[in-house]
Amino acid sequence: MLFIDVLILTFALISSLWILLQSLYYTETPLKCEGHTSSNRKASIIVAIKDEPPKVIEELIENLSNLNYEDYEVIIVSDDSEEAFNLLPKVYPANFRLIRRDKPLGRKAGALNFASNIAKGDFLVYLDSEARVDRDFLKGVSHHLSSSDAVSLRLKVRSPLNKLQKLYAEMTEFSMNSLFRGRFIRNLPIFPNGSAFAITRDALNRIGGWKENKVAEDLEIGIRMYLKGLRVSYADDVLVTTLAPYSWRDFFEQMKRWAYGSGELFPYSLSMIRKGIRGIEGTLYANQWGIYPLLLVGLLVLGLLSGLLRSSPFYWLASLSTFLVITFVFSLRSKTREYDMRIPALTISAFSVGYFSGLIRLKFKWKVTPKIVNSIKDVDSDWIPIEANVLSFLFFVSGLVSLSNQPFQAIILFIISILLLIIP
Repeated sequence: MLFIDVLILTFALISSLWILLQSLYYTETPLKCEGHTSSNRKASIIVAIKDEPPKVIEELIENLSNLNYEDYEVIIVSDDSEEAFNLLPKVYPANFRLIRRDKPLGRKAGALNFASNIAKGDFLVYLDSEARVDRDFLKGVSHHLSSSDAVSLRLKVRSPLNKLQKLYAEMTEFSMNSLFRGRFIRNLPIFPNGSAFAITRDALNRIGGWKENKVAEDLEIGIRMYLKGLRVSYADDVLVTTLAPYSWRDFFEQMKRWAYGSGELFPYSLSMIRKGIRGIEGTLYANQWGIYPLLLVGLLVLGLLSGLLRSSPFYWLASLSTFLVITFVFSLRSKTREYDMRIPALTISAFSVGYFSGLIRLKFKWKVTPKIVNSIKDVDSDWIPIEANVLSFLFFVSGLVSLSNQPFQAIILFIISILLLIIP
């Protein structure tokens, strides 16, 4: 069936296009900044926390209490239980406020709105609890906000220890150089990074604050700012260091959460298409977690329906070859020094399950990514997610269904089934 063959090739081209674009965006040349001008605008730093170890909050307070900026406040809003909240630091500087919400509604966005409404700053900076900054951090943020409504800040993973953390650090570096620096110099839409983002009070009021109960609240506000014509820039010279997941389990859950948030926003993200080429590219960015596994999921479905929908081995081979060649180019361009087969296996599983769950709005339970290893059990070096097992089984069944009438396609499906379980 020609339609099915064209559909397979289209899936391959969409997935390959986004991977290729990231390779083309990538640049190692830092953006120049002539210097950070001083400002007398008041700044509010907002950190939403839940189930964070007291040590992490102590280090956060120590870091943010030493900023070289005249007028700023720090609001730490907690959605912890009363018992957990009582374990948090009791002593902090006068310009700090540590507040617990009695009714933690609206997920993280609800906490951000709560803090934003009581904040007194002319501009607001949103950080994660593990974020650490240098003394002149707010000067840099204020400088960039003098010409923008909002600004995404550069992230860097600090002190990577195990293999996963080193891989994650390299992935973060590539993302900053490609999806932020590379897209910014091409005047493409910049979306906030929830771990390090700043916005003026006026701009936040114009867009109506954060959208509550969304899993990817940073992506949602980014889409909304773009649709409303706000100028969002990227500060390549304002660095925020963060932590990487310690275990493969934590890595998987984080990837699945990102994908869920993207799938949940799919209908809304399509609104950007009306903005033209830049809007179409922004739509690709917003749905990248569903784009990566698109071809493989398409092959899975076609295999299961092979008795009804026939497809050509040539188009399967052409589609997979295109995807693999572009992926190889991407790997060369990213200059990754560390590698592990668990990365593609886990991300494909996490993105497929997470994005589909978001599309159909399955019930979602938020899991905080741990920042500190408390025991050897937290590492789980040989852990295999149930989702990877289920997805591998579905590809195996799809191969069995295809075996009698499409043996070539069946072999491909069996190979994918095996690769999804190459997790030591």
